[in-house]
Amino acid sequence: MNDYLPDLMRRATEDLQPDTQDLVARGIRRGRVLRRRRTALAVLSGAAAVLVTVGIVFGVANTRAAEVPPATTPTVPAPHKTVRPSQPVTPAQTLATLTGLLPAGLTPMNSTTSGGYGLGTNEATVLLDDGAGPSLLTLSITTADTITDCNPFPPGSCTIHADHSVHVLYDNEPLYRDGPNPGGVRETTVELFRPDGTQISLTNYNARSEKSEHSRRAPLLTATQLARIAASTQWVFPPRQAANFQAK
Repeated sequence: MNDYLPDLMRRATEDLQPDTQDLVARGIRRGRVLRRRRTALAVLSGAAAVLVTVGIVFGVANTRAAEVPPATTPTVPAPHKTVRPSQPVTPAQTLATLTGLLPAGLTPMNSTTSGGYGLGTNEATVLLDDGAGPSLLTLSITTADTITDCNPFPPGSCTIHADHSVHVLYDNEPLYRDGPNPGGVRETTVELFRPDGTQISLTNYNARSEKSEHSRRAPLLTATQLARIAASTQWVFPPRQAANFQAK
């Protein structure tokens, strides 16, 4: 049996010839497929490498550009914006701001407040005394229509600043300018009207009230001191007058 089986298999296959051309052709096709794959992979890898390189270079360039601004572009600070709180500022808060901005050594007395309730205006008064006599200081802050020029004010009392705010000044003038001035009361007033409609007015008298006799020769605070207080960025202005309070 062992000698018969190999001889039988040889005789059954001796007339069979392998199709060498088909094997070669299929081998060539297979090689071409593999070469195309390798070429495609190589191209994709190269393209990816280029993209990565470009991305890195571009990213580095952007990072450097962000870190080092052009020398020709100056840094301009953002303009001060009016503070808008989530809740309307109360007259008591306005008074607290005023007392915090007073020159050192002055203790306010007999403080009063008014306004609020959607009226669009907060007012406050304090009595100051440096030992030379009492001096009333009044404050009014509001948000209203914008004042853009000096037409409503007497000549020489008004200045328009570079930021388009209107600055009005009456320096140690008689309370009644156009007639008798009983009591000899004088006032120094600074008013500042900003382009966004916020307005502040500060008046200091040389008396304890507008209708009393004068208690000192001149108002305690100078025009420069009042202007510094008015220009402070600490002020919080009330919103415009609520519609239900508009006059009919």
